[in-house]
Amino acid sequence: MAAQRRCLHSLIRHSTAARFSLTSTQSVVGPLKEEEMDKVFQPYQPIFAVVQIGSHQFKVSNGDYIFAEKLKFCDVNDKLILNKVLLLGSENQTIIGRPIVPEAAVHAVVEEHALDAKVIIFKKKRRKNYRRKNGHRQELTKLRITDIQGISKPENKVDRKPTKSVFKKPIPDCKIRGKKKFAIKKREKDAAKKPEKVAAEKLEKVAAPA
Repeated sequence: MAAQRRCLHSLIRHSTAARFSLTSTQSVVGPLKEEEMDKVFQPYQPIFAVVQIGSHQFKVSNGDYIFAEKLKFCDVNDKLILNKVLLLGSENQTIIGRPIVPEAAVHAVVEEHALDAKVIIFKKKRRKNYRRKNGHRQELTKLRITDIQGISKPENKVDRKPTKSVFKKPIPDCKIRGKKKFAIKKREKDAAKKPEKVAAEKLEKVAAPA
């Protein structure tokens, strides 16, 4: 029994190490240089992929950020190629892998290594005076998706807005409101009056005491 337990523990240890080690599904291209920034980071494209990293699956598009379990074989600013692509999709077509899509790849860049929020593990056995409290913070790797290959990419459509005319249309009389409309009516009334009456009203205003 003891030998079987030791064998089982060794198998579990090797399987977990293999899951997070450098495998054929993940390969490091090299560190990202400043000269390659414009070539690597491309504008958004209406394409998505379902990629598997370790035991987790992620639906990603160009420019997305994802948090995977820590990849110990890569450093910050390294370029990765993820070959375990399960599905590819766009506006026109969908490619489903059996279980992996051949000649498909997702390119990513390692942004940082971080820790997840703390999780409390509390165990208790009643009437046994048994209590155990432990905390755990999962190690994570933040990846930025830069490109998806293996599917035809649609052309980026540019929405051209109609240009506004330079010449403004005359405002109709019905839209003139408030003080403007009142001022226009007053001018019309003053023009309709005889010039003699207008002159007499001006003289009255001047002669009136302040």
